[in-house]
Amino acid sequence: MTDVGEYCRRVEDYLTRVNAGHLVRIVGPGFGLVREWAERSVPLSVVFRGIDNKAERHRHGKSARPLRIEFCADDVRAVFDQWRHAVGLDLGAVETPEQGGQEENSSLAEAPAKPPALGRHLDRVIDKLARASSRDDLPAGLRDESDRILQAAAALRESSARLRGDAKAEAIDMLAGLEEALRVSVRAHAPAEWIASLRQEAELDLAPFRSRLEAGAWSRSVDITVDRLLRDRFALPHLSL
Repeated sequence: MTDVGEYCRRVEDYLTRVNAGHLVRIVGPGFGLVREWAERSVPLSVVFRGIDNKAERHRHGKSARPLRIEFCADDVRAVFDQWRHAVGLDLGAVETPEQGGQEENSSLAEAPAKPPALGRHLDRVIDKLARASSRDDLPAGLRDESDRILQAAAALRESSARLRGDAKAEAIDMLAGLEEALRVSVRAHAPAEWIASLRQEAELDLAPFRSRLEAGAWSRSVDITVDRLLRDRFALPHLSL
């Protein structure tokens, strides 16, 4: 069983780093939210990615206040949905006995979510790719691929406001293709010791699900988590919409 206190401390520590060192205690409704994630063994890498997604929009918004964990709930749910669909895990597999049949009241229950506008999404992708490409520690081959993807995203941004129907769907498919190209490049250029270390971290993060996943799904879930952690290590964006 997940240690709720330790889980909450790690989420609080991560939120503090995202808030540039400003400590925002996880109490009240926020603690209830994080406790539910812990009880359902939501991987911390999923929670951190959801926080990052919300924080990126928060930084570009008008609010000068530190980000609170309650405002990250929708993003955590969206990342969690993407992750469990990718590994073939249904919501019942992350349901505790006390929560049986009550997932409609859960912060993790699926609900229609309005995707971000294509133009705004591309703006964030372009900004993050440009910042990542300027890093001195980015391997040369990965920098070249990031620059290529940056140019493709910039070209797509120029026409994004005019895209409708099939043309917009084609653009979204193109982003998925760029996402896969970036994933392959990250894997090819990441140091072997990084991959080994992050695989251990991923397996520890996903351990509560091991008995509920077939061998193929377990391996796929670890690979997906390692890919996400590698992308975070290089500060690269999530391109798919």
